[in-house]
Amino acid sequence: MKHNTAIVLLLLSVGIFYTFTNAQYQDVKKMYALSNEYQNVLQNVSAITELRDRLLVTYETFPKTEIERINKSLPDNIDTVRLALDLDGMAARYGISIKDIQAVTGTSEDATLIVLPGNENVYEKVTVSFGFIATYANFTRLLADIERSLRIMDIKSISFRVGESNLYDYKIVAETYWLK
Repeated sequence: MKHNTAIVLLLLSVGIFYTFTNAQYQDVKKMYALSNEYQNVLQNVSAITELRDRLLVTYETFPKTEIERINKSLPDNIDTVRLALDLDGMAARYGISIKDIQAVTGTSEDATLIVLPGNENVYEKVTVSFGFIATYANFTRLLADIERSLRIMDIKSISFRVGESNLYDYKIVAETYWLK
């Protein structure tokens, strides 16, 4: 009789294991794996926070003038009024008065441009067109100033018409960029 009781208890324990305990055990294993993932995420967040703090300390050691130069080179927003004033200031050095300035904002949609998956839409651009009347010498000086300017500008087109004496009527179309 003792032998039958042992077999019944053994079968009963196996049955309980497969009907109740095993399901609970599998749930616990899943929760343990999820807990490990959360621990990894927390460690990554800590590492990212430390990196951010180190970069912030490094950033704060840069001189203010250098930060302003970087922000002028590739700003985080576009101020079309400031851009127009900068261009007018460059032109005024050579007695040139800019007229008909226009700015059109848009993203780069060049089909031939290869954009890596993580880098799409990193920047936006504004197309600036402006006209002025000047001599050829002053025109080349203005172009040299635009070239040396900290702001990244791509001259897309230049057109001109012959005017009075040695004056020409110029029209320049350029693109400038800013980070999103």
